[in-house]
Order: sequence, then structure tokens, then C-alpha cells
Amino acid sequence: MNKSRGERAAALEAWAETVEPGDLRAADTAALRRIAELAQQRDQVDSELAESVREARAKKRSWSEIGAMLGVSKQAAQRKYGAKTSA
Repeated sequence: MNKSRGERAAALEAWAETVEPGDLRAADTAALRRIAELAQQRDQVDSELAESVREARAKKRSWSEIGAMLGVSKQAAQRKYGAKTSA
């Protein structure tokens, strides 16, 4: 079962409470923080993209047009976003 980022963060915090300070060592976590930031940005972009596809479909734009804007086939666009649209 996949855990959400919030659940993983909570589990990590719970684990951190059990660690002895003397057992810790300094770690450069900048790269990991950047990955988390980019993942959040990707989630936001994915959400906005799905909303834009819904809007385009509501305005009767074809899957071919939408696919062309996404750089994929109409079938790929419809497969990915078709269930997320009502039009």
C-alpha cells in the first residue's frame, strides 16, 4: 500500500523521536529537499494541466488538439485525462 507524503513524514517524525542525539551525524539533505520541492511542483502542474484539459474539453476542443499541445497522440491524451473530464 502506498503511503501519502504526509503519512511518510509522520512516520519519519515518529522514528526521529526514538533516535538518540549522539547517534546522529550531519547530512547534506539539499538534494533530497529539492526532490521533494520538485515533486510538489509536479503535483501542482499535473493538477493545473488536468483542469486545463477539462476546460478545453468543455469548450469542445478535440482530443487531437489537446494531444498535440501535450506532445502526445490523441489516444494518449484521452487515456490519461479522459476519465478526469466530464465532456
